[in-house]
Amino acid sequence: MRDAIIKFYSEAQEIIGSFLTKLESYQPPPLVYHYTDDTGLKGILQSGRIWLTDIFSLNDPSELRHSLSRAATILNEKAAAGPPETKIFATDFGALNRALPRSAHYFVCSFSEAGDDLGQWRAYADNGRGYALGFITQALEAAFGKGFEATTSTMAAFPVTYDDSTLDVIQRQIIERMFALVSLPRGRDLPKEVIAAYIVELSVALAVNVLHAGLFFKHEPYSNEREYRFLEVHRADVALEVKLRSRPYSLIRYREFDWKAADPTVVKKIVIGPSANEETARPFAEDCLRQFISGKVEIVSSVIPYKAA
Repeated sequence: MRDAIIKFYSEAQEIIGSFLTKLESYQPPPLVYHYTDDTGLKGILQSGRIWLTDIFSLNDPSELRHSLSRAATILNEKAAAGPPETKIFATDFGALNRALPRSAHYFVCSFSEAGDDLGQWRAYADNGRGYALGFITQALEAAFGKGFEATTSTMAAFPVTYDDSTLDVIQRQIIERMFALVSLPRGRDLPKEVIAAYIVELSVALAVNVLHAGLFFKHEPYSNEREYRFLEVHRADVALEVKLRSRPYSLIRYREFDWKAADPTVVKKIVIGPSANEETARPFAEDCLRQFISGKVEIVSSVIPYKAA
């Protein structure tokens, strides 16, 4: 039965890999933008570092649950016409929405192909008073890829897909490969504890692959963000250099990406937010560049007619 789980895991990875092959054909945009406030701008330019947040500590965990919940719906639909054990399996799998399995270390940093988007100004850049910092995409990706230990870690930079129907196709294919395995213990006269351990292992294997696929997708209503995601994945047994920052009643795990040490020329553009005071915002950006960055960086202003209350 364990061999069957191993085979399923391999097949699920092939399904996800097929989608990633198509994703790799995507031509990266010339620039990607990171929205921040004035303190963030100074910190990023001075330190040369960007934070990658533990994906299980994201402000909106529903992003992870989105993939699990859609898979749970597909699984329940299939189990409705299946044997009794599949219905129990589907019910228990749905409970994982309340306890996401940590099978590896995932750290992400979000950029955007859109350098002047009202929703992101309001959400991530001090309600439009901040900045969008533009990086040369291919140079930033090359800097991001330096120093990884390929045997224990992987990295990727990719556009997020906002297409629930495509995600559903992938999840359905994964569930189809797994579904018959739920009934494997039937008729084998196995101890209950052995069956229980097998079902847990199968459920985790399904959840791991469902979550893996979900890393490349986001809710369709967020498509205006045009997110370009940088992702680190490290094996669960790897000891990582992880830092902590505070959020009300919680500590957030994050890692630092030192882009300046790898390539100090990747910063290309700064967009001043639509609600910023030009008389102070532009000189501040110029001072930061003069103090911390060598090379020419363009400074422009947002064209969106928006003023924060």
